[in-house]
Amino acid sequence: MKERITKELKGAMKSRDKLKTSVLRMLLADIINVEKSGKDFKPIDVVRGYAKKLKKAIEEYERLQIQNEIDSCNAELKIVEEFLPKQMSDEELEKVVTEIIESEKPGDIGSAMKVVMGKYKDVADGKKVQALVKKIFLK
Repeated sequence: MKERITKELKGAMKSRDKLKTSVLRMLLADIINVEKSGKDFKPIDVVRGYAKKLKKAIEEYERLQIQNEIDSCNAELKIVEEFLPKQMSDEELEKVVTEIIESEKPGDIGSAMKVVMGKYKDVADGKKVQALVKKIFLK
C-alpha cells in the first residue's frame, strides 16, 4: 500500500496535479506517523481512517452549507477511495445483512453489527450496515 501511494505521488508530482499530490502526501505522512508510533497496524486502516475523517468533514460542511469546502473534500475523498477496496452496493449489502441475521440469529443490534462488520469490514460502510440492521430489527 505504501509503495503504491509513493508511486502514485510521484506520478501526481510529475503531472503537476496539486490536489492529488497534497492528498497523497497527507496519506503517506499518516502512514509514516503510525509506523513510527510502533503500533501494530495495516496501512489500509490508516487510509480508511483518513476517508472517514473526510466524510465527517463533508457532513459538517453540508450542515453549515459551505459549498466550496464540500467540493474540496469530495475531490479529496475521490482520490483516497482509489486506495480502498470497492464497496458493496446497497442491494448486495441488504441481501448479505438479511442472510447473516437470519442464519446467525444475533440477540440484539450490537451483536448483529459485530457479526456483519467482522465479515465485511473492508467492503461495507458501517453506517449503512447499522441502518439496515436497525431496519431489520425494528420490523
